[in-house]
Amino acid sequence: MAKANPAEVATEETVEDPNAAVQVAFTDAIAAEKSEDDVKMAMIGAGASFKNVTRLYNEYLVGAGLAMTKEAKTEVVESAVDGLDLTGEEGFDAAVAAVVEGGTNITVASASGLVRAWAKKQDPVIECFAKPKGSGAIRNPFVVNFHAALIENPHMDEQGLKDVIAALDEKNQVNPTRWFNQHNAIRKMANAIATKLSA
Repeated sequence: MAKANPAEVATEETVEDPNAAVQVAFTDAIAAEKSEDDVKMAMIGAGASFKNVTRLYNEYLVGAGLAMTKEAKTEVVESAVDGLDLTGEEGFDAAVAAVVEGGTNITVASASGLVRAWAKKQDPVIECFAKPKGSGAIRNPFVVNFHAALIENPHMDEQGLKDVIAALDEKNQVNPTRWFNQHNAIRKMANAIATKLSA
């Protein structure tokens, strides 16, 4: 049996993981419950390059059991959608709930996106249920009313602004003092411009 070269043995023993300090910084930052950005900054401070920090962060999350690989997520989604009708609300919601339940740190919004992405990759494409879009919230008419009144009377005084606010329905008079303070400066500016133009 040949003896090992002492120089080779010493070299093998002294080779360390170049990212060991980075992984320690990651572990310490996660244990301190720091934000993702703060964890990445700690990793950069420990020697990770800007180019590699996100890749290393994601690898360490998976290694720590705090996240899943793309392949593992795909497996969870495929298992969750098996036998479900994704075109209906009940089936889609059941698939999303199953992905959240079967995954690691997957939110409802993320699970919904994963199911939709999986469905788009199928041949033929599976159209997932989508909630009907609302007509939009009805906005408070104060700003529109104020601008119209100011265009009609660019020399509006403070009482005119108060009258525009008072003319609103009671349900729209949420904070009239704030509106007065915010829009009185606009009224003054319009007064100044109108005065300059009429001079």
